Amino acid sequence: MQPIVIDTDMGVDDALAIILAINSPEVELMGLTTVAGNVPLEQGTRNALQVLELLDRDEIPVYMGAAAPLERTPVNA
Repeated sequence: MQPIVIDTDMGVDDALAIILAINSPEVELMGLTTVAGNVPLEQGTRNALQVLELLDRDEIPVYMGAAAPLERTPVNA
C-alpha cells in the first residue's frame, strides 16, 4: 500500500479524489493539506473535515496551508 498526502483546494473534484483514495486498496491516505483556490482556505478546510467525517475517517489529519497564492492575486471559483 502506497502512503499518500493529498494537497487540495477542496473543489468537488478534490472531494471525489479523497473518497476514491480512502476506498482504494492501493493507497493509504496519511493526511490532507488545504490551500485557498476553489474556495477560501477556511471553507476548504471545513469541507475537507466534513468529507472525512461523512466517511467516518476523522482520524486522518488535516493541515491548513496557504490562504492565498504566493505570486498572484487570488481568484476564488
